[in-house]
Amino acid sequence: MNVLNKNKVYLFDTNVLIDLSVWLPVSLNKVFWEKLTEALRDGVWILLDVVMNEIRGDNDGLKDWCKNQEKSGFIKNIDDIHRERGIEINSTYKMIDETSFRSTVDTYLIAYAEANGLAIFSRESRRKKLDDLYKIPDVCKVLNIPTLRVPKVFFELIGYKN
Repeated sequence: MNVLNKNKVYLFDTNVLIDLSVWLPVSLNKVFWEKLTEALRDGVWILLDVVMNEIRGDNDGLKDWCKNQEKSGFIKNIDDIHRERGIEINSTYKMIDETSFRSTVDTYLIAYAEANGLAIFSRESRRKKLDDLYKIPDVCKVLNIPTLRVPKVFFELIGYKN
């Protein structure tokens, strides 16, 4: 369910932030990252603590930007209710890789969106085969959680023109 709804509040998946930081590096695209900060400040977009904590590696610009959002109080925290619902979601729709524990945050993202009536912006595609793990778009479709996948639509929603 890929929707453009200017009245909806959206959550970021980690892959979106990483992709954006590659396409529009923080050090070279101050205007874009300031627009994104404004969207977080205004509550139009939400960045969760668990998503921020997934950002690792050599992406210092993005890590620093996230730390600044946290210092400014723009990061939302999940709680035990979201964690418990995430476990329920994974029990019904197997999302977490039991070997690497990848996609654990995805279940929390969905639980938070479901509890708060939010949409999710993720670059994930649907699963390809029935025996593949479920992906964010698969579970969101079943739970009627709106999703956004197209960056161009995201840019329009935050009022950014490149």
